[in-house]
Amino acid sequence: MKLYVKGNSKKAINEAIAAGESIHGENFSIFGGGGIYRLDSMLPKDTIISIFSKYSGGSPVAKSYGTWTGTKIK
Repeated sequence: MKLYVKGNSKKAINEAIAAGESIHGENFSIFGGGGIYRLDSMLPKDTIISIFSKYSGGSPVAKSYGTWTGTKIK
């Protein structure tokens, strides 16, 4: 699964998670599984996380990528 998370950087998102903020990402898949997911222990490990801050033509433009470890983006 691949989620798009709006933010400035992996570091900023990891700091927000560590501070107890609830961070959500969206799966834009047209093949099923689309929707909103929370970055928490229930999210499958090794989920691909795409960090973006802007849209182009209605789609998010990823500026960095990482994988979900179960507690943070690596």
